[in-house]
Amino acid sequence: MLKIENLSCQRSNDLVFNDLSFEVSKGTNTEIIGSNGSGKTSLLKCILGLIEKKQGKISWKQKPIEETRTFFLKSCFYQGHQLALKNNFTVFENLKFSHSIFNSNEEKIMSSLKEVDLFEYRERTSSDLSMGQLKRLAIAKWLLDEHELYLIDEPFASLDQEGILLVSSIIKKLNSKGCSFLFTSHTSSNIDSREILLDNYS
Repeated sequence: MLKIENLSCQRSNDLVFNDLSFEVSKGTNTEIIGSNGSGKTSLLKCILGLIEKKQGKISWKQKPIEETRTFFLKSCFYQGHQLALKNNFTVFENLKFSHSIFNSNEEKIMSSLKEVDLFEYRERTSSDLSMGQLKRLAIAKWLLDEHELYLIDEPFASLDQEGILLVSSIIKKLNSKGCSFLFTSHTSSNIDSREILLDNYS
């Protein structure tokens, strides 16, 4: 589905990673593990076309991604370090705003909030939530619509053990529907995935 071949990326004049190759198949997970500055976020942004690659090839469904960028972007969901939540909106309003993008109905919004254990906080302003709760709210966006590929920067950061188990179960549920995940982390998440140590490609 997504194929990376001999990919290299640089930040300013510094080579971030070099000669990286892997493939993400339908319904599977690929975990990019690396230390700070190893290029985890740069890799996701390179795939999305937000930064230019130095060399190598990125393919989506056997076509160069440059030829199918619009279709690719419609098929994937990206969530970076910035959770893209509006602090002055309530929990419900944040998802309703996303609903206008993903064309989800109100029933889907409520179902998503229940799944991440935030239904009782639906009228609370996002600025009043803890970091763990904000992460759960961001994760609820995954459930508003099903995407072929999820590109997620450190989905387990700022979560307690209960939150980690919740995210793992949601990923597994989406996998069962054919959705794939490419996500980053500092250490192994112990989720069923192919692990790639990005520090080996510096």
